Amino acid sequence: MVFIIVFSVLIFSGLKFLKVYTHHGESLSVPDFKGSTIEEVEKICKEKNLRYEVIDSVYVPDTRYFTVVEQNPKPFSKVKRKRKIYLTICSDTPPRVKLPDIIDVTLRQAVSILQSYGLKLGELEYVPDIGKNLVLKVKKDGRILNPGDYVSKGSKIDLVLGDGLSSEKVAVIDVRGLTYDEAVFALSGIGLNVGAVILSQPVKDTSVCVVYKQYPEPSDVMLPQGDAVDIWLSPPDKLPQPEPK
Repeated sequence: MVFIIVFSVLIFSGLKFLKVYTHHGESLSVPDFKGSTIEEVEKICKEKNLRYEVIDSVYVPDTRYFTVVEQNPKPFSKVKRKRKIYLTICSDTPPRVKLPDIIDVTLRQAVSILQSYGLKLGELEYVPDIGKNLVLKVKKDGRILNPGDYVSKGSKIDLVLGDGLSSEKVAVIDVRGLTYDEAVFALSGIGLNVGAVILSQPVKDTSVCVVYKQYPEPSDVMLPQGDAVDIWLSPPDKLPQPEPK
């Protein structure tokens, strides 16, 4: 009888210990670390009794360097205390790509080709030439590039275009509600540049922002090809209130 009682007590104590040791029935919600620095992650993990490990780094355009871009388990998953969260951070070194041959192609084709290589459209410059909107030269930071030259992925590529030997002007279009990349694409399609870019507030990722204001506004205003339109950007859920008239 004594043996049975002792055995029962040992079993009960063991189960109790396991319950405490494994925090049975106790779970935590994984924080959303996306956009956070490692210092911020470390502070949160200490507060939440979690652990973390950086397992990879990738280059993501328009994202702050050394901030979290992916995590496993996913945000808001339920996990035990002391669970390790595996992180991927944004690298500060973009991969390099070969510049495609876009000489003598149209502006619209050139923009599409550049985007397919992970490159961005920079400034448009028009010069007298019979080939209207045909790419004559490709530049970066004022230096002429040749097809096959290596450039960093995400770089802005400037194009020198023919004006068709005319002084044609174009009507300003409405780019409000578009993202930055969409606005660049839309304006470049009619031969205009994006000028000043004004942020409504500090943001971690401008790629998710939308245009809420522009100058000149869409109207009967006509601009020479190669001129610029200034845009104001804001996260879509934090759009500034319209100014009273």
